[in-house]
Amino acid sequence: MKVEIFPHQRIGEMARTYGKEKRSILLLNLLSRENIIALTMAFMLGRASYVGGFLPVGVSAFAAATGLGISRFLTAVFILGGMATNRAGEQIYAAAAAMLIFSVISSSFNKSGSKTVLKYSVTALASVLIPSFILAYLNGFLLYDVLKAVLDSLIAFLLVFIFRNAALLLDETRRKQPLSSEESISVAVVAALALSGLSSISVAGVSLRNVISILAILLFSFKCGPGVGAATGVTIGLMVSISSQAAPIVIGSYAFCGLLAGIFRALGKPGSSLGFVLGNVVLTLYLSGSVEAVVYLKEIAAAIIIFIIIPQKLMDILVGSLRNGEGTVPGGRDYGLRIREITVDKLNKFARTFKELSKTFSEISQTRVVANKQDISVLFDRVADNVCRDCSMCLHCWDRNFYNTYQVMFKIVERLDSKGRIEEGDIPEYFLERCERINDFVREVNNIYELFRMDIVWKNKIMESRELVSQQLDGLSKVVANLAAEIDTDVNFKSDIEDRLQIMLKKAGIHASEVMVFENKFGKYEVRIFHKGCGGQRKCISVAEKLASEVIGRKMSKEVNECLKNDKSGMCVLKLVEEEVYRVTTGVATIPKYNSTVSGDNHTFMNTGHGKYIVAVSDGMGSGHKASVDSRAAISLLEQFLESGFDKDTTIKLINSVLVLKSSDDSFTTIDLSIIDLYSGEVEFVKIGAAPTYIKKEDRVETVKTVSLPAGIMSSIETELVHRKVSSGDFIIMVTDGVRDLFDKCEDENQRLKNVIESIDSINPQEFADLIMARAYDRCGGKPEDDMTVVVAKVWKRVRS
Repeated sequence: MKVEIFPHQRIGEMARTYGKEKRSILLLNLLSRENIIALTMAFMLGRASYVGGFLPVGVSAFAAATGLGISRFLTAVFILGGMATNRAGEQIYAAAAAMLIFSVISSSFNKSGSKTVLKYSVTALASVLIPSFILAYLNGFLLYDVLKAVLDSLIAFLLVFIFRNAALLLDETRRKQPLSSEESISVAVVAALALSGLSSISVAGVSLRNVISILAILLFSFKCGPGVGAATGVTIGLMVSISSQAAPIVIGSYAFCGLLAGIFRALGKPGSSLGFVLGNVVLTLYLSGSVEAVVYLKEIAAAIIIFIIIPQKLMDILVGSLRNGEGTVPGGRDYGLRIREITVDKLNKFARTFKELSKTFSEISQTRVVANKQDISVLFDRVADNVCRDCSMCLHCWDRNFYNTYQVMFKIVERLDSKGRIEEGDIPEYFLERCERINDFVREVNNIYELFRMDIVWKNKIMESRELVSQQLDGLSKVVANLAAEIDTDVNFKSDIEDRLQIMLKKAGIHASEVMVFENKFGKYEVRIFHKGCGGQRKCISVAEKLASEVIGRKMSKEVNECLKNDKSGMCVLKLVEEEVYRVTTGVATIPKYNSTVSGDNHTFMNTGHGKYIVAVSDGMGSGHKASVDSRAAISLLEQFLESGFDKDTTIKLINSVLVLKSSDDSFTTIDLSIIDLYSGEVEFVKIGAAPTYIKKEDRVETVKTVSLPAGIMSSIETELVHRKVSSGDFIIMVTDGVRDLFDKCEDENQRLKNVIESIDSINPQEFADLIMARAYDRCGGKPEDDMTVVVAKVWKRVRS
C-alpha cells in the first residue's frame, strides 16, 4: 500500500531537517578551537575586571570581540561568570549594563557596515561611562566617583584597541603571518591581564598565577633573548603588582630576572633557569630580604620543572609566532627551512624507494638455479619424444619395462654431471642390447643436456645480474639518504664573526655585500665572501685570507686558486677553508710490459675536499689495451664517486658490480686506495686484490697488506680497512704486481722490496719512484713480464706563517 505524502508534510520534514542541521553547525562552531580560546580568555578577563577595584577589562574584551564571529551572548556570560567567581559584587550589574548598552549602540554599525575599531572604542567609552555615572549619582555624586568613572571609560577606550589587535589572531589566515610589534605587545598585555585573573587560585600553597608568570618569562627569555625577557618581566610584573598587594618593586624583580635568564640562555634551559634564580637571589640580598621583592622559591622551582620538561617543538609553537623576522612565509617559517624540509622529505622518499627496489631484486635473486627432479623428468620426456616415439621398442621400454629404463636414465644423468656428455660406453650393457637407436639416443641426450646446462647457466647469470642491480640500488639509496641527512643538518652560522670580518674587509678596501662564516659537518670553519672583485689583481685573496685568519683565530686559505664569479649577480665569490695541517706531493713511474705500448695499470691522486687526499692504483687483468680499459674504468669511477660524496664502501661495491656486468668476458682489476686525512695524518688503506703498500718512516718501513680477490670476479665484495698514522716526512709507496713479484721472488733477503725501500735516502717522491722502478727494470733484464707502476706520496707538515 502506497502512502501519499502531501506537500505541507514535505515542507514540515524539510523544516525539521534544516533545523537539525543548523543546530549541528552551531554546536560545531561553538566547540571550535577559536571559540574555546575566546571564551576561556573571556572568563579569565572577567576575573581580572575586579583587579584593584573595578577595571573595565571584561567590557573592553566584549567590545573587541564584536564582529569576529564569536557569540556575543556567550562572551557576556563567561565574562560575568568570571567576575562572579572573583566576588565582584555590584560591579557585575554595571558591567552587564555596559555590555547591553554597547550591543544596542553597535547594532546600528552592523546595519550600516561601519565596523571600525575607533567606533567600537568610542562606543565602549560611552557604554562604561553611562552606568558608572548612574552608580556615582546613586552614591551621592562624589568627585572621586566621577573621576573614577571618567578614568574607567578612558581605560576601556584604550583597551579595545589592545584587545582588538590580540583578538585578530583568532582568524586562522591572520595567525599564519608574522606579528607586528603592536600585535606582539597587545598579546603580551592580554596574557598578563588574563594571568592577573588567577591571583586567588593556588595549589598546595603555590600561586598558579606566579608559576605561569615565571614560566612565561623563562620561555621568552630563552627563545627571544635578554631584551624580550626583560620586557616580558616588566609587563607581567606590572599586572602582578596591580592585581595584588605586592609592592611595585616586583616589576623590577621580574624584569631583572628575565634579563639574566636571557643572558644565560647560551647554556640551554638549565642556564636560563639558573639566571632567573640568580636574579631573584641578588635582589633578595640587595633589598635585605624584603618580602615584596622576592619571588617564592617553591613557585620558581615549580615553573623551572615545567620549563625543563616542555619539548622544544612545543616551545617553538608557544613563542615562535610572537617573534618577528625577515624572510618568513605564512606561519612565520623561514623560506630556507621550508625548502630544506621539502627537499629532505623528497630525498628520503627516493632513498626508501631505491631501498625497496634493492630489497625486491635481492629477494628474487637469492636462490641459485640448480637441476631438480622436474627438470630431469622434462629431460627424459624430450629424449623419449624425439628418439623413442616411433620406435618399435617404445612400448616395451617406457611402459612394460618402465622402472629399468628410468634407472638407466638416472645413471646416464650421473655420467653427464661428471663428464658433461656421454658415450656408448657409459650406458649399461643390457640397455645397449635392447635399444635399436642407440646412436640417435646418445646424440640426443648430449644435445638436450647441453641446452639444459646452458639454460641453467644463463638463468644463474640473470640471478647474479639481479643481485648486482640490487647492490647498486642499495648503494644509491645510501647516497641519497646521506645527502638528505647532510641537507637536514643545521648549519652553525657565526654571525658575530661575520659582522667583524665584514667591517675589517671594508676598512681594507674590500666592499663585501655579504659574508658567511659557518662550521661544516667536520667542525671546520668555512668562509664565503661576496664582493665586486679587484679586476683580476687578486689582491683581495691575500688580504681576505689574512683578515679571516685574524678574526677567526685559525689559519684560513683559499679553496681554489681564484675567485669564482656568480653568473646571476656578477659578484666574485671567494671561498676560504681552514688550512690543512699536512700537504701531499706525489711521484709516479710506470713501464708497460715488454713489447707492449699500452700499460694495463692506471693511477690517480686528488684532493676531494674537506681535508681528504686520495691516492689510487688499479692493475687490470693481464696487460695491453683490454687491461688498460678495465683499470681506467675503475679509476675513473673511483674519482667520480669519491668526489661526488659517495663513501668508500659504496664506491668499491658499485665499481665491482660495474666490472661484473661490463661484458661477457672476464673483467678483473685490482683497486689499491689510500685516503689521507690532511688534518690528523690518519690514513685509511683499502686493498682489493692489490699488492702490499709500504710506509717509509724515519727509522723503519711498515707493510700494509690484506688478502682479497680483485674486483669483477665475485658479485659480492667485502672491503677490509687498515688504519695507519703518518707523520711529516713519511712516504707512502704503492706498487703493482709487476714490481712486487720481481723483488719478492728473490731468495736474497736484502733484495726484497721492503729492504730496497729502506735503503733509498731520497726526499723527493718522484726520484724515490724512479729509483724503485730502475731497480725493478734491472732485475727483469730490461724485459718486464708484466706492467709495472710505482706511486710514491710524501706527507709533510705545512709551515705556519
